[in-house]
Amino acid sequence: MAKPDPDVSRWWLGAGGLCLVALLGAGGAAARPGGILLGMPGFAVAGGVLLVTMSAGASRRGREPLIACAGLLAPALLVLSGAPLAGVRAFSGAPLLALALAGLAIVAVGVGRWPPRWVFLPVVFLLYVVVAGRVQLQVGPRGDEPHYLMVADSLLRDGDLSLERDYADRRYTAFHDAPLAPHYRVRGKDGEIYSLHAVGLSILVLPAYAAAGYVGASVFLALLAALLARELREWVRALSGRDGLAEATGWVFALSPPLLFYVGLIFTEVPAALAVAYGLRRGRQTDLGPGGALAIGLAAAALPWLNVRYVPLAGLVVLHALWHQRRLRSVLALTVPGLASAAGVLLYHHALYGFFDPRRVYGRRPELALSTLREGLPGLMLDQEFGLLVYAPVFVLAVPGLVALWRRDRALTLTAVALVAVVVFPAGSWHMWRGGFNPPGRFLVPVVAVLAVAVALLWERRGLTVGAALLVGWGLWVGLEGAGQPRLVHRDRDETAPLFRERSGAQEWTGLLPGYVLSDAHRDGLAALWGAALILAMPWRPRRPSAVRLAVAGLGGLAAAQLAAGIAEPRTGDRDAVRLVGRPALAAPGWAPVASARGEWASTALEWGPLYEPHRHPDGAALGRRLALPAGAYGLDLQGQVLGPGPSGPWLDIVPDAPGSPRRRVLLEPVPEGLAAGFRVLPGERAVTLRLGGGGPLLLEQVRVQANLSPSNRSNRPGRKAAPERETDPAGQPRERAN
Repeated sequence: MAKPDPDVSRWWLGAGGLCLVALLGAGGAAARPGGILLGMPGFAVAGGVLLVTMSAGASRRGREPLIACAGLLAPALLVLSGAPLAGVRAFSGAPLLALALAGLAIVAVGVGRWPPRWVFLPVVFLLYVVVAGRVQLQVGPRGDEPHYLMVADSLLRDGDLSLERDYADRRYTAFHDAPLAPHYRVRGKDGEIYSLHAVGLSILVLPAYAAAGYVGASVFLALLAALLARELREWVRALSGRDGLAEATGWVFALSPPLLFYVGLIFTEVPAALAVAYGLRRGRQTDLGPGGALAIGLAAAALPWLNVRYVPLAGLVVLHALWHQRRLRSVLALTVPGLASAAGVLLYHHALYGFFDPRRVYGRRPELALSTLREGLPGLMLDQEFGLLVYAPVFVLAVPGLVALWRRDRALTLTAVALVAVVVFPAGSWHMWRGGFNPPGRFLVPVVAVLAVAVALLWERRGLTVGAALLVGWGLWVGLEGAGQPRLVHRDRDETAPLFRERSGAQEWTGLLPGYVLSDAHRDGLAALWGAALILAMPWRPRRPSAVRLAVAGLGGLAAAQLAAGIAEPRTGDRDAVRLVGRPALAAPGWAPVASARGEWASTALEWGPLYEPHRHPDGAALGRRLALPAGAYGLDLQGQVLGPGPSGPWLDIVPDAPGSPRRRVLLEPVPEGLAAGFRVLPGERAVTLRLGGGGPLLLEQVRVQANLSPSNRSNRPGRKAAPERETDPAGQPRERAN
């Protein structure tokens, strides 16, 4: 009789661990008194998870790495236990998808089979077109984007660069629905307004804009992003000679931030990154010939026309290529385009402004200050809204990766270090180091391909360790979340990161991550903690993934989140409690089913609690801040003791989380346990703040929110019928409702 294969049971254990974290992540989670609520994933999602897991185990080569996924059972079982720990709550719900993607990365590398090479570019481009379409629908051109389009529009309509009449005639309404003021600081020598942004990008997108307007320009830049991902893949192939490594690197970075966040955006960063990557990859060849050298020279020469800050990048690309060339014709082909470009930039500015220095279009006031580095450098890397490593922590591996690159190509390593320095330090010393209205890591995009190559060479030497897999999984999760909902990552200063505000579990990550854009007393301590965690995740030795190592790494992430909660003491209990309102869930501990989850949080989650005194809150006291509630009817119960009457009855203000949106007001009615009301969240209101105003003093104990599921339960608290609402202005005065 044949003996049972012990690997079979371990394979099923690994498959179970991968499935469990994926299902728990897809279901979501919310906080509840004494534990957490675990959401139920839909049947389609559950079927997809099972299909992917079984497909991974169908190959014998995939079973060994799948066995390592048994380590995912450790954090998953802790979440199922409902342990009252901040670290466990932080890794409940959506963030568990990062662990599931880490497990899939381990399995994919173990299997070692990738789609045919020809598939990469069309599939990535198709994906990028979809992402660009999502950006067009949810965000549209914001920040600097409409101003680049205005220059293209002026060239197309008028054949000139003067913009005063274009803005006065509101020509931007074709792609921008709000009033738009021109971006300029210095008028031209003829008194005309010219954009302070370099003209290169507008010329680059002009044919696409002429063909299909903003949509055409966005799709064209999505194509450039896909070409950048392909360029990175071919660069790794040329350096390592390993097809598997090149394919893995290409797919990982194509589906991760920051590249995935900048797909289709009318910014200069992706074209600049493509020019840098192309120039450095081709520049290693010693047999370029005049044609190849001229191509590199033209790519570098285009960089100053995209932005004056790319001048050092252009010089470094040319110098790197010159290092490998000895023939005079190749040297001339490399240098002449750059010299002609420099002369053209100077003459262009003299023709428009009467001076040669392109920096003067930004005005004469100093823009850079070394004192800003104290905030800018850690902010570029670890700020929760704009930090590169918060969204793509895998780039921390570029630091040891540069050592691996040094052993392979010293000239390229020196160039890479110089490129990073001339990008990071000026950006960090600028007061606008975050870049304005844009996704994270804007100013670092031009060098992401260089950093990704360094990461790939580290993987070549050490393999994909469990720590590196977790970094990859986090980046893939955040990247896909941001691609699906671009509004969550295309932001300006927002106090907290919208993506982590909406896509957390029973403990919101905004309270665990440092914030450098706005004042945060705990930011340095949190930055030190997560910096240490990133260092520990580095592959110090080549170790193959195993269940024990993956369990230790997963539990280490939970421990880091626990320590972060101890440093910052986040107050996000109101948002943590409402993530599953109205959905079926499982209460843990106890594993009791809940037909319709409700949100409950104590007054300790509020900045003013527990004593409400109306005279101290003329604009109302926040009961729940930026609650991401789906459109529908809800009931609110305020459990506590009413200490006395007020000059007017208490009311509830519903304040949508969108500038200019009118707030609505409903009256609160007294009930035996305190106060209660019904309210509505309207379609398009992605989040609302609830404010208590008027009435008398109240000693608040707990807030409850429950969805009204059907007319039959609207008479029962807290699922009471929504009261009539009236629009008010910020001062609480009635506002006429628009027809």
